[in-house]
Amino acid sequence: MPTVEVHALGSGSSGNATLVGLEGRYLLIDAGIGARRLMAWLRKCGVQDGSLEAILITHEHEDHIRAAPSLCKRLGAPVVANRATLQAMAMRAEPPRTVELETGCEFAIGPFRVRSFPVLHDAADPVGYVVEAGGTQIAYATDLGCATPEVAGALKGAHLCVIEANHDLEWLLRGPYPPHMKARVASDAGHLCNMAAAELIAQRLDEGGPATVWLAHLSAVNNSPALARRTVQAALSKRVRVPARVDVALRDQPSLVWRPGDTVIQRSLF
Repeated sequence: MPTVEVHALGSGSSGNATLVGLEGRYLLIDAGIGARRLMAWLRKCGVQDGSLEAILITHEHEDHIRAAPSLCKRLGAPVVANRATLQAMAMRAEPPRTVELETGCEFAIGPFRVRSFPVLHDAADPVGYVVEAGGTQIAYATDLGCATPEVAGALKGAHLCVIEANHDLEWLLRGPYPPHMKARVASDAGHLCNMAAAELIAQRLDEGGPATVWLAHLSAVNNSPALARRTVQAALSKRVRVPARVDVALRDQPSLVWRPGDTVIQRSLF
């Protein structure tokens, strides 16, 4: 039976990209890594010319769209986003092929079904995505300042949940950022902290049973992979008894591969 594969290629302000594959067909969620480097990583994952179905964009910030126009042209895959995001992208570099997906709507492409959902972030119309493939659901929610009911709902049926755990709040408040940046990151339209991510994951486990969780979009200054995972695991152990695998998608390199039923190999975080 064909098996879904999900690859974390990069997650953070250095650049975001997550690849979902099934039966030799692929979807890329965000393309914020340099085009040459991202192309090399995609080739290593098995992506060939014509095999990338689409590039899903969550929002127009550079660390999510950097390589999108180049990959669109080279691989022939359309860039998929809502109208506000496509318009914001066009002010920088307009992709040659686009598909407009209204926030909250879904569409089918290749062996995948994709649905977007709204998130709160300081962008034109930011979204997360639920991807269904081969009987498996993957939920992707990064760059969000708070966990809304729409986000919680998107996670309910997901076997793999990619969730932002951007910062430790104490590290942020005591750290080197100027006051206006601290306020922006901690706001409801900023980024999710470790404890807020833990609460969101606990709700998902309470309502939906076991899952694999990838903590994503960690700050290089206000967090660390070890701290994020330790904080989330400690919070979950106090609240829920449902098993969950918690790993960390690293900022600037491919770091995780997931298949339904597999044990994820996570490099040392210490």
